[in-house]
Amino acid sequence: MSEIGFATPRPAQLRRFKRVFYPAGLRMQKALAEYVNGEDRPDQLVILEHDPVFTLGRNATPADIHMSEDFLAAQGVSVHRTDRGGEVTYHGPGQIVAYPICNLRGGREDVGRLVRGLEEAMIRTAAEFGVTADRLKGAPGIWVETPRGLEKLGAIGLHLSRWITTHGIAFNVRPNLDHFRWITPCGFTDKGVCSLGSLLGEQAPSWDVAADHLQAHLTACLAMAFQPVREPSRSVSALTWRRGAQGPEVLMMLRVPAHGLWWQSVTGMMEPGETPEETAHRELLEETGLTGTLRPLGLSHSFWVDPSIVHFPDAEPRFNTETCFSMEVAPGAEVRLEPSEHSEYLWCGLDEAYARMKWEGSKAALQLLRQALSA
Repeated sequence: MSEIGFATPRPAQLRRFKRVFYPAGLRMQKALAEYVNGEDRPDQLVILEHDPVFTLGRNATPADIHMSEDFLAAQGVSVHRTDRGGEVTYHGPGQIVAYPICNLRGGREDVGRLVRGLEEAMIRTAAEFGVTADRLKGAPGIWVETPRGLEKLGAIGLHLSRWITTHGIAFNVRPNLDHFRWITPCGFTDKGVCSLGSLLGEQAPSWDVAADHLQAHLTACLAMAFQPVREPSRSVSALTWRRGAQGPEVLMMLRVPAHGLWWQSVTGMMEPGETPEETAHRELLEETGLTGTLRPLGLSHSFWVDPSIVHFPDAEPRFNTETCFSMEVAPGAEVRLEPSEHSEYLWCGLDEAYARMKWEGSKAALQLLRQALSA
């Protein structure tokens, strides 16, 4: 049998997040791939959880998605075309996504070996929870024989450029399996999709526990010798709104050119010793002169920090985790901008505010506010 994974340890860094919006994940991978491509840089293993999304690989066609764009948008599922191999697949909460971003130059130029190592890590993880999974010739990933027939437990889709790998694997712990019925997953019409939850019921592990096991097996199968890594910085967003004559209005402020020149509501970095709530109140007061009623939106997400906006002393990519709130302020309160950060402001209806927003996290926070206000 051909060799599985790698045997000689190579320096690597582990970056583990929870929720990452899919476009932010693509930017994250691109930044790490550029970093890994440099001389004597460690490989990267990124473990995370995506928002609901269908991703189309190079071999996918629009017919692989069976539902209309309007239907998917109403269900909160986005669609993205990618440069990975394969057809269409689904990512969403309850699924572990792992991106091994590796430099295969220097004697490791064997993508098949990497694929077998990724499959082996998922097979070993499944076995530790009492599930027997195996490979299927001609169908990358891992498969389980169930009373319904063969079902896929873990998927693989990779991209290779100058022997740098991106994309990776998706291992189903407790995702919404109904979403897979809206596509032809990985091009198969005669096979299903399963999860640890569908196979084990209440005995299935949590996302965190399963991720611990998968992380350990990926580390072993890819021979990763982990080096220290910087912890992500932390920030908050406080989606600031008021009750207007025509309905809710969101405060949008234009960042000065040196800070990116995009529209946003209140955001800010947490200072040592602060709670997220304390940061939100402080930033609201410093950026706008306002005070208000703070409510959590139940959203926290992570992203790569663009060094063209925030400058760093070295090349290692930086990441941030943001916790999202809404903040209601009095209808007649005066806004006093901090001119070093924002040049102008507008009070916008929810639709206009959404159209002006640049980033996925801001848009998701606004949708949660919209839901809360209509409940």
